[in-house]
Amino acid sequence: MAQLKIRDLYGLLCQAPRRQDLEQDGIRLVYDGTALHLSTADHPDTVVARASTCGFTTGSWEVTAYRASITSVEVWLRINLEYGDHLIDVCPFWPARPAVIAFTAGGGHIATFPVIACPTAPADRRP
Repeated sequence: MAQLKIRDLYGLLCQAPRRQDLEQDGIRLVYDGTALHLSTADHPDTVVARASTCGFTTGSWEVTAYRASITSVEVWLRINLEYGDHLIDVCPFWPARPAVIAFTAGGGHIATFPVIACPTAPADRRP
């Protein structure tokens, strides 16, 4: 799980290329234990944006989410920008197949989306 300020996550996701600018659908999020890195499925080694994390940390993980899911999260975060310094948790979640990416804010607000790929999930839970 990566914890970021709502404002920082919103800024990160706003830098994701639009779907029509992608050769293939997919926004890649990689958490290394200290920062969340954003790239695209068609250029995974080119970091488009980076946001430092704060608060609780876990092991590293990687997911590729649909661009439409990222857009939905941006809208959700924009509504909550008045709480910009509050923390939000971002993590892959795989209680069942397929794995999803979960965004959890205070007060029990949670949004989950299916993912295109999650190489850090157990083999039997990957999409």
